[in-house]
Formats: sequence, C-alpha cells, structure tokens
Amino acid sequence: MEGISLVETSTLETLISEVRGLRDTVLSGKPDRYLSSSDAAAMMGFSEVWICNNKQHIGYSTIGKSIRFKVRDIEAYMEANYFKIQSKRKGK
Repeated sequence: MEGISLVETSTLETLISEVRGLRDTVLSGKPDRYLSSSDAAAMMGFSEVWICNNKQHIGYSTIGKSIRFKVRDIEAYMEANYFKIQSKRKGK
C-alpha cells in the first residue's frame, strides 16, 4: 500500500530512538553467556543431577569434562515447556 502517512513528531522521534536502540543491541555482538551445571540448576530450580540427566533436551557444550549451558538455551527450554492452565472454579 502506497501513500503518505502523517505521524506526530514526538511519535516518530520515539520510534527512531527505539529502532536505534535495537540496532545497537543487535550490532553489539555480545557473546553468549554460559553457565555451569550447578548455576543452570540454580537458575531453573532443579537439582544438578536432573540438569545432567536432561542436558540433551536443554542443549549444552562440553569443554574437557565440564558441561556448560547457554543462558538463552535454558530460557528457551523453560519457555517451550511453560503451560498455563486456567482453572474453572464455580462462583469466582
């Protein structure tokens, strides 16, 4: 769709600022943050044994005998396994 759109100056300036912030975030090239299995367990609220037994579902790297987990992989795993159930209570 072509045409001319009118946008208030303050709205346009806000949008430009937000796009610049996103651009800076994307271009910053921050490396992934890795956690040990004990730190991953603390983040997820599970035992370290559970983390090690389920590492193939979360995603992991090995460095020597050490296992490391990306923070974003842990967050993605938790989000993918999040279920919200709405209760159907009578009278409420």
